[in-house]
Amino acid sequence: MALFPAYGLNEEESARTETSEGLVWLENSSFKADVNVLKKSETLQADDEREDKVSLHRKKQKKKEKKNKKNKAKETIQLLDDALPNDLFLIDKKRNKEYLSSSVQRIARPSAPKYILRYKSHQMSNKNYKKKIVRYFHHVCDELHKIANDKSNSSENVEFEGYKEEQDLTQTTAFYNRSLSDNPHDINMWLKYVRFQDIVNHFEKAYRKGSIAKGSRVLAERKLIILDKALIQNPNCEALLRERLNIAASVFPADELYLQMEKLIEKEPQNIILWQGYIESLQCSMSHCNISAVLKLYAKCLSTLHHLRRNSLVEKTVLEENILRMLYQCGLFLKQSGLFEQLWLLLSLYLELNLSPEDKGKFNISSNINEKELEELENAVLSSQLPIHELWLRIEKLRESCHWLPSKDENCEDPQRIVFAEDVSEFIHPITMPGNTFKLTAIVLTLLKVPLLPCRHSTIQELGLDYVPWSLDSIEMLLPLFYPMYGVNFKNKYLLKDTQKLAIGPQYSRTLPGQEEYLEFVLNVMRNCMDCLKEYEKVAMALWWFRLQRLLIILDKEGRFKMTHGFRKRIKNAIKNFIKKEVNRNNLLFYQEYALFESEWGTNDDAIGILLTALSSKNNDHLLDSIQDTEEQRHVCRLYRTIIELTLSNEKEPEHVNKVVLDYLVHMCLGKSANSLSETDISDAAIKLKHAYLQLLQKVQMQEEGNFGIIDHFLPNFFIDIVICYSWFIYFKEGIVNCGAFLEETLSTLEKSGSNLWLREVLFEFYAAILYRHLLLHLGSVNFKLLEELLQRGIESYPNNLFLLAAFSKVQSLNCCIGQPLFKTSKILLNTGRALSSIILVLITQQKIAEIEASCTNTFTGQSPILEDIYKNKMLSIFKRLTLSSMCTRRCGLVWRLYLQFLYSHFTPDLVRNAYYAAVEECPWLKVRFHFFR
Repeated sequence: MALFPAYGLNEEESARTETSEGLVWLENSSFKADVNVLKKSETLQADDEREDKVSLHRKKQKKKEKKNKKNKAKETIQLLDDALPNDLFLIDKKRNKEYLSSSVQRIARPSAPKYILRYKSHQMSNKNYKKKIVRYFHHVCDELHKIANDKSNSSENVEFEGYKEEQDLTQTTAFYNRSLSDNPHDINMWLKYVRFQDIVNHFEKAYRKGSIAKGSRVLAERKLIILDKALIQNPNCEALLRERLNIAASVFPADELYLQMEKLIEKEPQNIILWQGYIESLQCSMSHCNISAVLKLYAKCLSTLHHLRRNSLVEKTVLEENILRMLYQCGLFLKQSGLFEQLWLLLSLYLELNLSPEDKGKFNISSNINEKELEELENAVLSSQLPIHELWLRIEKLRESCHWLPSKDENCEDPQRIVFAEDVSEFIHPITMPGNTFKLTAIVLTLLKVPLLPCRHSTIQELGLDYVPWSLDSIEMLLPLFYPMYGVNFKNKYLLKDTQKLAIGPQYSRTLPGQEEYLEFVLNVMRNCMDCLKEYEKVAMALWWFRLQRLLIILDKEGRFKMTHGFRKRIKNAIKNFIKKEVNRNNLLFYQEYALFESEWGTNDDAIGILLTALSSKNNDHLLDSIQDTEEQRHVCRLYRTIIELTLSNEKEPEHVNKVVLDYLVHMCLGKSANSLSETDISDAAIKLKHAYLQLLQKVQMQEEGNFGIIDHFLPNFFIDIVICYSWFIYFKEGIVNCGAFLEETLSTLEKSGSNLWLREVLFEFYAAILYRHLLLHLGSVNFKLLEELLQRGIESYPNNLFLLAAFSKVQSLNCCIGQPLFKTSKILLNTGRALSSIILVLITQQKIAEIEASCTNTFTGQSPILEDIYKNKMLSIFKRLTLSSMCTRRCGLVWRLYLQFLYSHFTPDLVRNAYYAAVEECPWLKVRFHFFR
C-alpha cells in the first residue's frame, strides 16, 4: 500500500498495462471499444484501399512490388554475407538514390504520353547508358568478393586452358636451371636450354597475344642472354659462339649486326667465329655486299691472324688453323662470285710458297682449251636468233666452262681474266706447322671441286670445312654418295636423278665444252701435290687420286657421267705408269687400288687374283703372331680385308661365299691353304683374332687424341681392319645377333674411353653395311627396324657422313610402304643442323616421287601419272622450311637452285618470282643465281 493514494493508483494502472497486450494508447476515459472488433475493421479498411489502388494502376503496382522483392532479396543477401547473429549494429550498404538526390515522382503509364523517335539516316544513334549509382563501400565489397571467387576458382578448377602445359614448362625450366647451376660446363645442356626457348615461345604464341615480329625479337634476346651466361662459364667455346652468331644473324638487321660484331672483334681479334660473323654480316647483306669491300675484310682478318701468330707462342697452332679456315671461306667467296681466275692464282701461290718453294713454276699449269672452237660455238649461238637474255646466258655458260685460268694475253677482251699477283698478295701467308701442309693441300683440292673420298663427318671437322653452310653450291661434293665400301653398293637410280643439271662451270661432271680439260687439270694438280709431299702425306694423296678416278668410272657405268673412250684409256695408262715407278712398286696399297680399278673394268675374280699375287710377295704366314702395328702388318691386313669385300660383292650363292670368306680369314690368321682346313683350324683362327683385337683395343684406349692426324683418315688402320675381319668371322660362324653385340660392345668401349671420333665413325659405317647385307638376304620388319634405328643414331652423331646418308636413302627406297613417313625423315635429318643432311632430305623426297611416277601408270592412258598436289605440297613445305631465317640452309646456293627449279616446273611464275627475290636477298654474292632455272 502506498503512502499517498494517488501514487497507489498509479501502481495499479501500471500493473494493468503490462497485462493489456500493449494497447494503452487505445484507452480513453470517455469511450472504450472492443479491441478485437477494432483490429478486424482496420484490416478490412486497409484491404479496401489496396484494391482501389490496384484497380487504378494495376501494371505499375505489380512491377513495383516485383522490383521491390528483387531489390530486397539482393540486399538481404548482402547483409547476410557480412552480418553475424550477435552483432550489435549493422553497416548500411543499401543503394538508395534518396540519399544522394531528392526523389521525384513521375507519371506512370498509361497516363504518361508515348513518343516514337525516328532517325532519317541509316546510322544508329549513339546511346549513352547511365552508369549504375553505387556507394563507395559497395566497390570495396565487390573487389573482395571477386578476389575470393578467383582464389576459389584457381584452387578448385585447375584444368583451365594451358594450365597443364604451363606447369610442365615451369618444371622443365627449373630442371635446366638446377642442372646448369650444378654443372655449368655442360655444353649440350646449355644448347638444349636455348632450344627449349622455342617451345616456350610456341606456348606464349598459343595462349598469349602479341605481334609475331616482336615475339621473334624477344625470343632471340632471351636466347642471347642465356648464351652470354653460358659463355661466361665456358669462354671460347666454339659451339656456343656459333649458336650465338646464328641467332644474332637471323634476327638483327645487317647494319646493327655489323656494328655489334665490329665491337666484339676489337675486344677479341683472335676469335675466328667472330671474324666469320663480322664478314658474313657484310657479305650476306643485299644493300652492302660489295666484292672489293668483302675482300678487304678477308685480307684484314688474315693479316690480323698472321700478326697474332708471330707474336704468340701458345696459340700458334690454333691461329694457323684459323688462317686455313679463313682461306677456305675466302676461296669459296671468290669461286661463288665468279672470280675463278683470281681463285686459282691465289691457290697456286699458296702451293708454291708452302709445297714447292724451290720450284716456283711447279703449279704453272696450262689448259688445253681450243679457243677457235670456242669462238665457233659462240658464233653459232649468236646466229641462232634467240632472245637476248637467252643468248647472254648460253655464252656465259660456255665461257665459264672453258675459262678458269688467268689470261696471259694482254689484248684479252674480258678484263676479269687478267689477274696479277699483286691483286692477291694481301691474302698469302706461310704455313709452318707440321701437319698443316696436308690440310692446305686438301683445302685447295676441295675448292677445285674434288670431293673427299670417303666423305666422313670427322674428316670434314678435322679439315675445318664444317662451319660454312653455304659451301654447297654444286653437285661435286655429293658424288661420294655413290662410292661403294665394305662390299656393299647402295645403287639407286632415282637418287640425284638429274645430276648433270646441277653442275656449274668449270666442272667435270657434265658433258659440255671444257669438261675433259678441267678434269685433266684437276688430276695434274693432284699429281703435282703428290710430288711435293713426303712419306705418308704422299701416300695419302696418291690414294685420294686413285679413288677419284675410280669414282668417275663407277659414275660412268651408272650413266651419271659420260667419259670418252680415249679419256678412259688415258686414265688406265696413267695408273699403270704410276705403279711401275721404282718408288711405288713395293707399296701394297697401290696394288689394292689398282685391283679395285680392275673390279670396275673387268671382274672381281681378276681383282682378287691381283691381290693374291701381291700378297705372295710378302711373308704373311705369321701375321697375327705378334701385334706390333707395323706398316707391313697394316698393309697386309688391308689387302685381306679387300679380298673379303670383293668376294662378298660377287653375285653368287650365299653358302659358297660364306665358305670362301672363312677360308680367307683362316689363311690370314694361320697361313694355311684352303684345302686343308678343319674345325680345329677355325677355332684357332678365332682365338688369334680375338687376341689381336684385345691387344689393339688396349692400345687404342691408351692412345692420346693428338697422335691421330688428318693423314690417318686416308690411310689404313690396323685396329679397324682387325675389328672388321673379326666381325665377318663372327657373322658367318655365330650369326648377326652375336656380331651386332660385338660391335655394340666395341663402340661403347671406345666411347667410354674417349677414343678418336674417326674410329667410332668408321665402325658405325661397317655396322650399317653388315646389317644392310643381312637385311637383303633375310627380308623382315625386325631387321628393317634395327637398321633404321642404327642409321638414325649414326646420322645424329655423324650428320656429314655421306655413306650413312646414302644407306638411309637406300633404305627409304627399298619399299615405299615400309619406309618411314616424311615427317619422321624430316625430323631426323633437319635436327642435325647441317646443310649436307638437309639437302639429302630434298633428294630423298624427290627419289620417292620419281619411284612412284615410274612404278604407277594411268590405266586409261597407259602413261605415268601427273605429280599430285599432295607431293607438290610436301616438297613445297620442305623447301619453305629449309629457307627459314633460323635454318643454316637459307644461304646455301644448291638449296635455292633445287627450290627454284621445282617451282619453275610445277607452280605459277608469281611464286617463282617471289622465291627468286628471296634467294637474291639471302645470297647476293652468288653468280649462279643467273643459272637458277637451268
